[in-house]
Amino acid sequence: MTDQEKQIFLEWDILLKNFSDYGQIGKINGIKFEIRTNEQGHNRPHLHVSTSSASMSVAIDNGEVLAQSGKISPAQTKKATEWIKNNKELVISKWNELSNGFKIEVA
Repeated sequence: MTDQEKQIFLEWDILLKNFSDYGQIGKINGIKFEIRTNEQGHNRPHLHVSTSSASMSVAIDNGEVLAQSGKISPAQTKKATEWIKNNKELVISKWNELSNGFKIEVA
């Protein structure tokens, strides 16, 4: 591989790594679960949960709602936190895969 080909390869590698800002890891009844990869300084592992009218950040460890915008029904909040609890190993695995190096252990 020539130096020019290596440079082109590196440029494409950088471009493709930054192509997507999130990874959707689940969806149930109109509720999407995402890990956002472009956030800086993840202080607490969390998922972004969104519906057509609301979004919230939910802690992976205990299901605590960390932030919320829009109106989400208590039933949807319960479904979302239960999904995270019931799929905790998947969530942690995907977090570790997509979170730019900030790892958490399966508890």
